[in-house]
Amino acid sequence: MNKRLIGVGAISMIAIIGVLLSLFGTTTDQNTQVGTLSRERIGGSVASWVSDAVTVSQLKKEADLVVKVRVINAPTTRIVRSELPMVDEQGTEIIGTKIDEMAFSDTEFEVLEVYFGKPLEKILVMQTGGMDPKNPDLRSEMRDDPLYNIGEEYVLFLVDISGDPVQAPDRELYRIVNPYGRYKIEGQNVNSYGEKKEGVEVPMTLDELLTQIEETP
Repeated sequence: MNKRLIGVGAISMIAIIGVLLSLFGTTTDQNTQVGTLSRERIGGSVASWVSDAVTVSQLKKEADLVVKVRVINAPTTRIVRSELPMVDEQGTEIIGTKIDEMAFSDTEFEVLEVYFGKPLEKILVMQTGGMDPKNPDLRSEMRDDPLYNIGEEYVLFLVDISGDPVQAPDRELYRIVNPYGRYKIEGQNVNSYGEKKEGVEVPMTLDELLTQIEETP
């Protein structure tokens, strides 16, 4: 399936799941959306993701772009509003609609190296969450994909969602494959944001990561 179409469908699911969670007070572990936030305004929650890629090989095969980057501008938050169904107290019947608001942030990066994909000098990367426009002291973010900070460097495995009718109808935009595709560079070491899985080894140094990227067709 086309990765852009996956992105569109997944992003649409974010808001729907968000409303259902606010109505029922439950959580979901289904891999049906890019990532969902809890309805809490402070702190973070663990997301569910479309991709279950873990290894460098799996991530590269799903990525349109693999790059080393540096954050050059703080995330810019957008509020996406959607009209969504409301259900009755039993959760069995739709009784109306409501307007749901979901925060998304776009972060600008300087591209330092391109390991896979087309050459670029700068890119915008989208993530779920952001600053509350009514109260900048409040922020919503996911623990496995926290907001970026100026000066941080990463190796990112990215999916091109340019043309997404909700997020990027007339611009170029990317998102990470999933948290395993976000490696923060700390000196000669790298740290993935994906949860550790028993029996799965991920690169711990930049050299190991780059070697595995190069060895993957």
